[in-house]
Amino acid sequence: MWSNEPHQDKHKAPTSTPHHSLSLQNGSKAKKGLTMEQLPSLSASSWSVYTPLTKTQFEEFRAAGIASLHAQLLFNRGVITPEAMRRFLAASFDEIPDPLTLIDMDRAVERISRALDEHEHITIYGDFDADGVTSAALLTRALRKLKHANAALDYFIPHRIEDTRGVSRESLEKIHTRGTSLLITTDCGSSDVAEVEYARTLGIDVIITDHHHPPEQLPQAYAMINPWRPDCTYSERYLCGVGIAFKLAQALLRAYGREEEVLELLDLVAIGTIGDVAQLLGENHTLVKLGLKQLDATTNAGLKALMQLANLQPGRRRERDISYALGPRINAAGRMKHAGIAFELLTTDDEAEAQAKARELEELNQARQLITEELMKRVREQAQGQEGNTVVLVYGAKLEWPEGIIGLVAGKLSEEIKRPVFVLSQDSETSRGSARSSGDFNIIEALRERADLFERHGGHAQAAGFTIVNTNIEALHQHLLTWQGNGSNGNDGGDGTEPVVEAVVPPDLTGVVTEQEIVIPTYFRKVDLVITKPETQLTYDAYTKISQLAPFGAGNPEPIFRLDGLRIARRWVSGPEGRHLRLRLRINGTQFHGTYFRAGSQIESFSEGTLVNVIFSLELAWNPPDGEGRKDVWLKIVDMQVVG
Repeated sequence: MWSNEPHQDKHKAPTSTPHHSLSLQNGSKAKKGLTMEQLPSLSASSWSVYTPLTKTQFEEFRAAGIASLHAQLLFNRGVITPEAMRRFLAASFDEIPDPLTLIDMDRAVERISRALDEHEHITIYGDFDADGVTSAALLTRALRKLKHANAALDYFIPHRIEDTRGVSRESLEKIHTRGTSLLITTDCGSSDVAEVEYARTLGIDVIITDHHHPPEQLPQAYAMINPWRPDCTYSERYLCGVGIAFKLAQALLRAYGREEEVLELLDLVAIGTIGDVAQLLGENHTLVKLGLKQLDATTNAGLKALMQLANLQPGRRRERDISYALGPRINAAGRMKHAGIAFELLTTDDEAEAQAKARELEELNQARQLITEELMKRVREQAQGQEGNTVVLVYGAKLEWPEGIIGLVAGKLSEEIKRPVFVLSQDSETSRGSARSSGDFNIIEALRERADLFERHGGHAQAAGFTIVNTNIEALHQHLLTWQGNGSNGNDGGDGTEPVVEAVVPPDLTGVVTEQEIVIPTYFRKVDLVITKPETQLTYDAYTKISQLAPFGAGNPEPIFRLDGLRIARRWVSGPEGRHLRLRLRINGTQFHGTYFRAGSQIESFSEGTLVNVIFSLELAWNPPDGEGRKDVWLKIVDMQVVG
C-alpha cells in the first residue's frame, strides 16, 4: 500500500530533516585535475519532495481505475486528470492526434502526391544530429514506398563544419543542379526566410517540416508544418523533427491507402525523439513507447547491424540503450566525419552495406570517445584557474578543440563542476562556442542581452551554440560573470513561456545527454515519494508498476524515492578502478542491495553498521525465465547521507 502522507516510521532512526526537503552533504569522487572544492557534488544540494496526493484525490483516481502509485507519479509529472492518466498508460496509436490537424499538412500531402504522380525529383533536406538524420531517413523510407521506380529521390545534409546549418543558398544551388523541383526539409527551415525565397526563384518548391520556434516573419514555403506556428492549433507541440516527419509520412501513406505501413517507421521515431531530449509526455510518450517495441522487431538492416555491434540484446532494449549506445554512434558520424554515413546506414536495405556502415560508425564513435577524453583533460586544466568564477569559459585552437566535440565536453564539465560552462573552438578570426547551463542560469537570456557580440547564436535556457569574433571573447566572459538576469532552470524562456529558439540559427543540442551511468540534472532533483513501508512498497510488483510508465526521459524522469534509517550491513567497491560503491542495506528485518554510482572513493565515509538516508530509483536485479526463481529489485542510489 502506498501511503498518501509522509510520516516518521517508529522503527526508523529519528531524523530532524523534514520530509519536504533533504539536505545531503557527502560529495562524489572528484575528477582528475579538479579539487573537491572546485567540484560541488550532486549531494551538496537539497532534494525537495513532491506534495503527496490527498486521500480524496487517491479515491478519485482509484474510482477511475488508476492505481495509487501511478496516480502519484503521473500527477508529479503534470498528468493530472484520470482521462489523461488513462491515455498515458494505454499509449495507444489509435488515440494520437490526426496528422491532418497539423497546419499545412493537407497542402504538403497534395504537393508531394503531385510530385510522386509526375515523377518529379524530390530532395530530403536534413540536419546532422540524431533527430535530423532519423527524420530525413524516415521520410526517405516513406517516399521510397510510394515513388515510381525511375523517379529521383535523394538527400542533402549539411556538413557540421564546412556548411551552414539549416537551408543555405550554397546548398540550394547544389540541389538545383541535380534537377530538384521539390525540397522537403526535416528538423530545419523555419528560420530560413531568405533562403526559401531564393529556392522559389530557382523553381524549387519547399515544404518545411520542423519543430524549432519560427521567427515573426515566416518563410513563404509551399507548406510549413511546424506546431509552433502561432496559427497552428495542433494539441501536441513537443514533437521533435522526427515526430513531425512521422506525421507527414502517416498522412501520405493514408492518402495512398497504406497507413498501417507507417508503424514500421516508429523505431526511427524512438531514436530521434530520445536523441533530441524531447519531452516524453503526450504523443511523444506514445510514439517512443511503440517505437521501442518496433525496435525489437525491426526489419531495418542498418539498425540491426548497429544494435549487433553495440551488443544490445533483443527483447531487452530500453530508452537508455538509445541514449548511451545508438544515439552517440549516430551522432558520431556528424561530429567526426559526415552525417550522411548515418543516414545511409538507416536507409539501406542491403545487409552487407549496413554492416560496413555500422562498423564505420563504431570506429568513428571510438575515435570520438578518445578525442573527448583528451579534450576533457584540457578543459579541466583551464577550469582550475577559474575556481572563483560563477561561469567557466575555456577555449583552444580548432585543430585540438574540434567543433563537433565541444558540446559534449561542455555538458560533461558542467555536470562535474555544477556551474555553467562555455567551450570555444578558435579559428584565426572567429570561434564557435557551445554552452551548457547548471542550476538556474538561463543561457539564452544571457546571450540575448549581449547579442551584439555574436555573429550568430541560438539555444534555450539549458544549452546554446554561437559564433563569435575572437576579439569579443573577453567581453563575453566579463558579461557572463556579472550577468544578473532572471534565471530559469527548466526548458522555458525564463518567464514561464515555452522554450524559444533564436531565429538566427538552431542550437547544437547534441550532447545535452552526457554519456555517463546516471545523470540527474539540477532541475530533476525532486523525490517522487518518501518510502515508509519498504517491505511492501519496494517489491517486484512496485517495479512492474513503475516500468509501465516508461520510457523515461525529459518530462518523464525515472521515479526517485527516499528511504530513511537503513543500516549498512556490508559495503565494497566495484567497477573500473573501484569507481562504484556496492552496499547491502537492512531495515525492519528487510534487506536490500544497492549501488551508489561514482562513490567508490567514499567507502570510508560509510562504515558498516552506520545508519543512512538514501535517495534512489528502483531496478530489477534478476530477470529469470517465467516461473523460474524469484524476481528481486535493487536500489540505484543517487544520493546518501549518514544519519546523525
